[in-house]
Amino acid sequence: MHQIGQEWNLSNYTAGMVRREGCDIIPHAGKGAGLLARQKSMFRKLFISYIVILAVPLFILGGIVYYFNVVSYQREVSEANLAKLTQVRNQIDLELKSLREIIYHISSQADMYADPYTAAPDEKGDRHSMIAPQLMAYKDHYPFIDEIMFYYRGDTKVYLTSGQYDYQSFENNVKKNYNWAGASVFKELNSVSAPKSFRVETKGSDMPDDSNMLAFLYPVPLLETIPQASVLFTVKETEFFSKFQNILGNFEGAVFIYDPYYRSLVSLNHQMGSLDMTSLEEQLRTFKGTGIFNVTSGGMNLIATRMVSEETDWSYIIAMPDSFFYKSVNTNSTLIVGIIFILLAAGFVGALLFSLKNYKPIKVLLSQFTKSGYEESDQDIKGKNEFEIIRLTFESALQKNKDMLMQMNAQRPLVKDQCLLTLLGGKKIDPGERDYLIKCSNLILDGSAYYCMVLSTHPDDTEGPELGHIIALLENVYFNGGRGYGVEVVNGNYVAVIIVLQEYPADVKSKQQDIAGNLVQQAKENLGLQMIVGIGKIYRSIEQLNASYLEASAVLFDNQINNKKAVHFFDDIENAQEQINWYPMKEQALYIQSLKQGDQAVALETLRALIEQLEAGTISYYMVKCLCFDIVNHILKAMNQMNFRNFSVDIKELIKFNSLQEFQKCMESITLLFCSQVNLQKEKENVELKNKIIFYINEHFKDSSLSLEHIAGQFGLSTSFVSRFIKDETGVNFVDYLSNLRMNEVKLQLQYTDKLIQEIVTDVGYLNTPSFVRKFKAMEGVTPGQYRQITGKG
Repeated sequence: MHQIGQEWNLSNYTAGMVRREGCDIIPHAGKGAGLLARQKSMFRKLFISYIVILAVPLFILGGIVYYFNVVSYQREVSEANLAKLTQVRNQIDLELKSLREIIYHISSQADMYADPYTAAPDEKGDRHSMIAPQLMAYKDHYPFIDEIMFYYRGDTKVYLTSGQYDYQSFENNVKKNYNWAGASVFKELNSVSAPKSFRVETKGSDMPDDSNMLAFLYPVPLLETIPQASVLFTVKETEFFSKFQNILGNFEGAVFIYDPYYRSLVSLNHQMGSLDMTSLEEQLRTFKGTGIFNVTSGGMNLIATRMVSEETDWSYIIAMPDSFFYKSVNTNSTLIVGIIFILLAAGFVGALLFSLKNYKPIKVLLSQFTKSGYEESDQDIKGKNEFEIIRLTFESALQKNKDMLMQMNAQRPLVKDQCLLTLLGGKKIDPGERDYLIKCSNLILDGSAYYCMVLSTHPDDTEGPELGHIIALLENVYFNGGRGYGVEVVNGNYVAVIIVLQEYPADVKSKQQDIAGNLVQQAKENLGLQMIVGIGKIYRSIEQLNASYLEASAVLFDNQINNKKAVHFFDDIENAQEQINWYPMKEQALYIQSLKQGDQAVALETLRALIEQLEAGTISYYMVKCLCFDIVNHILKAMNQMNFRNFSVDIKELIKFNSLQEFQKCMESITLLFCSQVNLQKEKENVELKNKIIFYINEHFKDSSLSLEHIAGQFGLSTSFVSRFIKDETGVNFVDYLSNLRMNEVKLQLQYTDKLIQEIVTDVGYLNTPSFVRKFKAMEGVTPGQYRQITGKG
């Protein structure tokens, strides 16, 4: 059963039924899935129409922009790369032309290439000393040349820029890293009759791949039938590659140069990793003319640009990965596609905004539908226009609001009782939370003075009305200068009334007497009851209501068998104590009452205060013993009143004490045992009462007249207590618990019987079939008829 001081939780109370907004309790709005589907269909049509209007022109415009900015730009990039390759070709042709100019110059100096065997000895020496400096001058003038060799045919010596060497020494020492023999250089020096170019490769693996050279061999004099000498120019492959790099920049690709017979002169791989150059060259040799070609090598897509020299008939080819070749195009393409997607997103948002704006009138018309949480079946709204749907919605919402209002009114006493019991319980609570609780309970507790009265029927009055009638009489008390609120405390079988005074009275006792007397008179006139009233002390703070409640309970139970008067004041105990100042009557009364409440903390605190009072106020050892025996006697009386059957106290051990400290220690043990027994008994009573009430509801839930009032009358309790008790014990309120029982029974009968739906609804206690059908669909998502078909009883 509910204990005083239990924490109040509004969210538990309102779960499934209401939500709070500020301090008002309002119905929780449903979603109306059926209506939303219709709303979405209409909204979707508007939205799609705007998407089409905005997206189609945007796609067309985007396609045009993409074509002119990507496809056209792709063509421009290709033409630009072809133009750059043309520049490379022109530079190389220009340098090759300079080689021919050197040959023409040498050919014009007859004394340089004249027959050395017919010349005089002094002329021969002068000639030999002249050749090397002349060659060095040519090399200095044309830095792209790596080396220049002059050779008299039939001779065994060659002339380089660095001096005169025996040919074998040249091949084996001076230029030993190159495969001259493989290129048949010596043979060509003696037999060449027309300009010739060929590739000289390095020997061994210790030389870099790009160290190969290109050799250019000319007969001297040029254009003569019988040449007398030969001139050999060598240019490194890297010199040709530098031309590509200077014009094309830091590129990724492979560079190739072929002679007119498609023999490889230059072959370099730049930043292309493990590219198969041999396989790539085989494919490139198949292409003819000038242009751009697509090539695939080793799974890599390449773009090959080819240019042919009109001067030398050489072929210049550069192959790049398509990702690098079209790098700027891809960047531009990504930018344009990104802009198009941004515009599409903006169009999407615009379409959404336009749709919302144009849908707003429809939304306003149907807003009542969504707010009411009403969901009619598809059959009910089929073929109806919006205004008929609104009318049906409005009528259903009115009925639903009436039902909700009834539930709210039934639950309000629960919130109010929880608030009052929390104040009486005295547990620490945040002032802000306490004020919010009071406000939501519709209680007016603003005042200057507070105290508590506890009312119970006289023990001899066994034929009087039940406690529920008493709480109904005392639920709200109004008098001049203040008000009062009553709440049932079932464990003690009495009613507590919190009194709030607007002003602190000059004569406190007289004011309390008038209010209590008026309540006693009303109980006698309206219910024919003789009431006994216990009144606690008056306090200025609402936080001290718990103390006043304990005081009122203590004085009530101490005077329940007093037939002489109906109203008892706790202040009378203090006044009596002033006459016998050594007897702690106040502390003893509070201690016994806290034991009966099972409040362990308060009981121990009061016990310590009682012992301190005895220590300070008495001097006789025998008097102390008597007072201690009196306290033990009150505990035994309380045990008898509480009907403790399984609780035993060793009286001999209890009275064997030689000091107040020993007595206090023994009494603390008794206090802990007593409070524990009280709480166990309360828990047992709660379980028994819960089982009885739940069993009764489960047996009679089909009765349409079953209500909180009916159950309260059946068990002799107040309606508010029954409502609060069911909520605390089951986790849901009475209406939801009853609805779940009836709903489950309906589903069972739909599955396993052939009864008509109206017959089933009436059988489980519902009187309004259409209202139940709406409720069933709201909970299950389908109508009862559809549920029967789904479960196979159709």
